[in-house]
Amino acid sequence: MREPVPIHRIVVEARELFREYGYEGASMRDLADRVGLRPQSLYTRFSSKESLVREVLALTLDDTLAGLPDPATDWRAAWRTLIERIAGTFEARGRCVGLHLAYGVTAQTPDARDAVRAFFARLRDAMVGILEAGTISEPASVAADTLAQLEGATLWITTEGDMEPLRHAVERALRIGDQEGRPM
Repeated sequence: MREPVPIHRIVVEARELFREYGYEGASMRDLADRVGLRPQSLYTRFSSKESLVREVLALTLDDTLAGLPDPATDWRAAWRTLIERIAGTFEARGRCVGLHLAYGVTAQTPDARDAVRAFFARLRDAMVGILEAGTISEPASVAADTLAQLEGATLWITTEGDMEPLRHAVERALRIGDQEGRPM
């Protein structure tokens, strides 16, 4: 008798499939093959590919935010750690699974579309919380701009194999700590 496949492993493998092939290119059959299940067994755990998106993004957000330094104690360390985690993922994987999914989900996949929106909103809100602890002027705007710059840099990684735009985005993000209390 086979060992049961943990849900966590299914979600991790789904994340890699989404990251590699996007929403449309990933299939439940490919996922079942990766984790050693029959497709029918996979469908008893997840009713559809769309139902996996929320789980994949929740895991990704948890991985990104887990164990950050307390912003109330040291907001600069929290900010640096978060920016470095995001950049490290992009460097290692070449893209953000959330952004890759954002381009694949449509009005025909409303639960997945809502999950993508929620993912980016929660990530932005985490950034805002850190910046507020540092009394950064206009933290919501700074967080949104920083996130857009980091995510946008993945375009160059994916199309050109060029890490320079990501490095520049990270440098700009890390300089925010030097701008405490002043608008960017």
